[in-house]
Amino acid sequence: MPVPAPWPQDIGPDDACAFLFPGTGSGGTPDLRTLTAAGPAARRLAADVADAVQEGLPPAAPPLRDLLLERPARYREAARAPGVAQLASYTASVAVDRVLRASGVTPAYAVGQSFGEIAALVCAGAFTVTDGARMAAALVEVLARRGRGGGMGLLEAGEDAARDRIRRAAEPDVVVACLNAPAATVISGPDGPLEHVLRTARATGVRAVRLAVPYLAHHPAMSGADDEWYELIRPLPQRPLELPVHSPVRGRAYRDDDDLHRALADCIVRPVRLPATLRAVRAAGATAFAEAGAGDALCQCARLTLPGTRTLAPLRAPTRDRSRRLSNPAHRTPSAAAAPLTGPDGDGNAHHTPPTPANTPTASRPDPRTDGPADGRTTSRADAHTGRTPDGQANRGPDQRLRGAS
Repeated sequence: MPVPAPWPQDIGPDDACAFLFPGTGSGGTPDLRTLTAAGPAARRLAADVADAVQEGLPPAAPPLRDLLLERPARYREAARAPGVAQLASYTASVAVDRVLRASGVTPAYAVGQSFGEIAALVCAGAFTVTDGARMAAALVEVLARRGRGGGMGLLEAGEDAARDRIRRAAEPDVVVACLNAPAATVISGPDGPLEHVLRTARATGVRAVRLAVPYLAHHPAMSGADDEWYELIRPLPQRPLELPVHSPVRGRAYRDDDDLHRALADCIVRPVRLPATLRAVRAAGATAFAEAGAGDALCQCARLTLPGTRTLAPLRAPTRDRSRRLSNPAHRTPSAAAAPLTGPDGDGNAHHTPPTPANTPTASRPDPRTDGPADGRTTSRADAHTGRTPDGQANRGPDQRLRGAS
């Protein structure tokens, strides 16, 4: 049943749209009521997704339909329990995919970032929604147990500059985990060495922040965790792909003869390089990008990597301001977390001083006057593990930008 879109139709059926599936910590609270503004049909789609996800979870798992649709005010408290934020993120990604399709925005390509590769493959038909939930639940358990004692941090710098700060700190156990935009690099390592690198970066002119991701990821020390998760998910049946899924870990589109279970497991250890994947997707024919999930972190990445690209982020608009959805670039507020973290928020994202609400559009055509230079030296929200406040907005400190020194 067609769904009237509650967002501007700047992206439509004639576009070759790439759906972007964010990883852990990339967005805000996944309030699926935003999707229900399209009417009862959209609500049924979102509820059906939540029910299908619930079917794949252990009996003790929290009721996702209740938290995301019925009583979302309870989400922040519930998300303090391990794994709830990740499962909610997965649910939101699949729900956005379904509602976008029903509104006439269909994917020609899919890109999953880290944890988001599960949802990307599900929405490409390779796995069922329920089996994807089983994968997500198993991954959360493995990461929490095997990645303990480490974490991740964001540097507003290119990959070479990030590696230079690691060398200056003489901390070889810290590695580049994710390159998310030309000047947004995530590093991963044990707690002590990671903090030392972040201090070194700040002392040498690079803005840096610890992310509230309470485990190692995309790190060679997680070797073994990948094999453990692989054995857990391997029995789940793989089906033919219905559209191209481009992996920022493999550096190419998946094929039906790939072992997609193994490909997913590789994401635990291997680094993510998103800009090259976004360029490859545009070269393949993508004319626009849509964020299939909460927030707009990957749309930010797309705009920084591909200046002038059109994007759509259905779950970006705050609940308190749903009426203002059409982008006006002149009203865009730079985002970035420069202040030190004060503690992890319940949704697994960074927790800073609460921000001042800003007008936050969902569909946008970048404007060079407000989007920053083409070399990508702009805000930290380009990170797909970016620091966020409890309501999902990016922190806005006095500087409002993490200035990279590359």
